[in-house]
Amino acid sequence: MSKVKGSIAILGSGETSPNLVSVHRRLINNLNEKVNAYLIDTPFGFQENADELVKKLREFYQKSINIEIDLASFRDKKSINSINYFEMLEALSESNFIFAGPGSPSYASKTWIESGIPDLFKNHITKGGSAVFSSAAASTLGNKTLPVYEIYKVGLEPYWEKGLKILEIFNLNCTIIPHFNNKEGGTHDTSYSYVGKRRMETLLENEFTNIIGIDEHTALLIDGEDNSFEVEGIGKVTIINHKEEKAFEKGEVYNLDELKKLLPLSKDNVLSNKKSETKLDDISDLNEQIAKLKLQIKNEKNYSEIFNTLVEDLISLRNQLRDNKKFEESDNIRNLLEKLNIVIEDDKESSNWSFKDL
Repeated sequence: MSKVKGSIAILGSGETSPNLVSVHRRLINNLNEKVNAYLIDTPFGFQENADELVKKLREFYQKSINIEIDLASFRDKKSINSINYFEMLEALSESNFIFAGPGSPSYASKTWIESGIPDLFKNHITKGGSAVFSSAAASTLGNKTLPVYEIYKVGLEPYWEKGLKILEIFNLNCTIIPHFNNKEGGTHDTSYSYVGKRRMETLLENEFTNIIGIDEHTALLIDGEDNSFEVEGIGKVTIINHKEEKAFEKGEVYNLDELKKLLPLSKDNVLSNKKSETKLDDISDLNEQIAKLKLQIKNEKNYSEIFNTLVEDLISLRNQLRDNKKFEESDNIRNLLEKLNIVIEDDKESSNWSFKDL
């Protein structure tokens, strides 16, 4: 497994509270280059007030952290393989700071797990990027995801959704439970991210997983480069495995090996952690190329060279479609180019292009 150079902060709640502002700043300060920050809106993408939440988060980073954070929007898995989807992936892959936060844990995990997001998050942190995951987004990082709304609000029997297994890059075998010490229920137990201790015990009896429980307004910080972890905020971080329950509190920097011993990664975990593959057809492959070039156009000044690359890639894809007897699709590309006043001239060996005389 590759050496992890980046850092991650996992928040139990309170991502915009004064208690945890220092956590955001710290991960920003860990970067050795100009900040290129993005927030991804998937966890709350289904909500009617999604735009309002994006605005509030961007204002928080601008006013409290003194940085601009851009939006990488991915609200619906129906957008997978679209141009917008690949633009989102390209933007995130070039960023060095990512934030994801509140919403529905199960909605986030089910949307992300079928996409390129899990591998992107892993690569981002492994290569030296910083990331902050809070609340719902934090719930997706381990082996399993707790479907809070379905159990607590709808009343379904306790069950697990799949997790993204991001923490396996640190050799940690666990599931994240934010809102670990929640007390909003008053007379009824809402700890363990609202589902309560009784239902959590039922879950663990049916299908055990090691637990990292993170109290509200509390953060677990893991530094891959230093192989260390620590706790920030007003609460504690609780580890639960088959043998014991152990709490870590603010005020000490711990060796990450201590966490690895409590949450060991088995050979089965390693074997099952294969890189996910998103099957691309010819059109989605074209969309990916267009998204990459659009991002280049945004960042580069040499538009002429980029335009040439785009046209040549389109012609190359057209030729591949023709070779595969997909004549309708290849004609669509030719028609698209003709609308741009581009003429294609085919011979036995190659295809050339030029602008139509107007």
